[in-house]
Amino acid sequence: MQQQIQLKMEKLTSTFKGVCDLEAYQCSGDIPRPILFHTWPTNLFYETSLKMSEMYKKEISLKKTIVGEIAHTSDQDLLMVYLSCWLYQPFIDNNIKVLLESMLLETGHRPL
Repeated sequence: MQQQIQLKMEKLTSTFKGVCDLEAYQCSGDIPRPILFHTWPTNLFYETSLKMSEMYKKEISLKKTIVGEIAHTSDQDLLMVYLSCWLYQPFIDNNIKVLLESMLLETGHRPL
């Protein structure tokens, strides 16, 4: 399930990159860029989406490793370390919820 969500995030990031490239192509020179969101430019959506996607990609990789290793250990202390890593989510920044909420506000999916 998490891997499917990660793939969707990567597709979304790719779409944002395509929109940024299209904007750059159509709005070269003195032509103003269209306003698609409340205050954020499109490239900020791409950068934020890329950052979030990379965080989750690293986290899923860690969880796959933990799942592979947890079945082969009988050491209680090591099991607790694995559990800590699973729950702590070291690759997810603390501000990810703020980034996600900001994106939702900018697109109008959350009321102001």
